[in-house]
Amino acid sequence: MATPYACESDVSECLGYDNDVIGFAVLRNKPAPTAYAANPTPVRVDVLEVGLIFAAVLLFVSYLIILPGIRGWERLWSFIRVTTSIFIGTAIMVSIYGQEWEVASLHKVETAYKSFFREEIHDAEIEVKVGLNAVNITLKTNPIQPFIDDEHAEFPNEIINYNERFHFYGSQRRNGFGPFAGRINREFRAAQWRGMPFPILWIAEYFVLDGEKIRWGRSYRHAGFYTYIMLWTAFPLWLLSNILFFMVLRYGAYFLMLTGGSLLTGNILYSSIRYGSQPLRIPFVTEDNPADGLEFHKGPHFMLCLFTGLISFIGGIIILIMDMKFPQEIATFFNVDVLQDFEDTYAEDKEAFENNGVQEHANVPVRFAFQLL
Repeated sequence: MATPYACESDVSECLGYDNDVIGFAVLRNKPAPTAYAANPTPVRVDVLEVGLIFAAVLLFVSYLIILPGIRGWERLWSFIRVTTSIFIGTAIMVSIYGQEWEVASLHKVETAYKSFFREEIHDAEIEVKVGLNAVNITLKTNPIQPFIDDEHAEFPNEIINYNERFHFYGSQRRNGFGPFAGRINREFRAAQWRGMPFPILWIAEYFVLDGEKIRWGRSYRHAGFYTYIMLWTAFPLWLLSNILFFMVLRYGAYFLMLTGGSLLTGNILYSSIRYGSQPLRIPFVTEDNPADGLEFHKGPHFMLCLFTGLISFIGGIIILIMDMKFPQEIATFFNVDVLQDFEDTYAEDKEAFENNGVQEHANVPVRFAFQLL
């Protein structure tokens, strides 16, 4: 039996080592099992956002598979209804978890890199994305190994391609960086200990400080908090509107209007609460302008929430008016039986029943139709 030390003289004697198997020795550090070196990579996409979109696409494709089984004009009406409903629901979820409610970007930035590096960065790209619960900061250079051709560089193989996220949800809590400080304060201190590049720390610091007129972090946190509530309110309203469209169209229209109103209220709250005392501008030096800086503006997810809110609110109004003026046509569009909203009641002729003593003489009923709406 081979001992653990036998492989020092003969590799074939190593425990668990089998050189007869083709490819067994590939990527193996004898006599240990296969070991792969760490391969850290930057974040390229938001996994949660991509997952939500993939789930919506999967649901839509599943619907397209059964769509040919629907005949006539109902196929077109069904396609419009389902597509619009899936879009509204997906837009709500993407707006809740998306990181682009406000964005800012800057190119050809010249700045210091990080501690213990004497080299400076040239032609860097900085991008900031602000969501309802976090801020995402990207720093990369072109090329991503800017020092590889510098023979005097201390670290020529340094790769500059960073993407860091700092969360500011929760209560404001105490100032400082201790265990009772806010979440973004503690994450900022952890990033300092990890040696994050200076540009990332400078940007994150604007969201950490909370004093005098430097309260942008508090402003973004409050705006995101109330908008987050309104968007989560819109989601169950959207679910209820889908259910009610199979029962009473007018009630479904009401709840669709409430869905749009909640989304639009979220946009109004975010725009009104976010700015605080003055708009946020983070100065940086670029090749073209030494007094340049990051200036924030509304991003795609803010516009998506606004667009979805308008579609929902206007769509609810149109359905409500159609139900009042053209009930048969709108019932056909939603494939709803128009007679299900009515109840027939017969009132017997009581005087004839008492005079004749038999019920069959009361054969002249008076019919009333009561609409349930």
